[in-house]
Amino acid sequence: MSTSEYNREQKRLLQRQGTLDAEGMPALRSTERRPPTGPSRGGFHPRQFIDEVILELRKVMKPKRAELFNYSTVVFFTLAFVMALVYAIDYVYSLGSTQLFK
Repeated sequence: MSTSEYNREQKRLLQRQGTLDAEGMPALRSTERRPPTGPSRGGFHPRQFIDEVILELRKVMKPKRAELFNYSTVVFFTLAFVMALVYAIDYVYSLGSTQLFK
């Protein structure tokens, strides 16, 4: 696709991204490298790590008291049901094995 086929919105977007220059021609890329913008690879900094952990924990949505009670109740009864099911299956197999090996 040539540069004359872009519409105005595409040209503006490409100019903001630095792909096109002000006249709409492809921008020349510089050969020099940009410094990395991400985290440095110089080592581990405990204070920066703690700050980032605190920042991420602020984004966590905590459940309300009623939601927490409901979730806990569901987990408890599901666990009780699975325990009873495993016990029943174990009991049936133990009866069968005692009859089989008598």
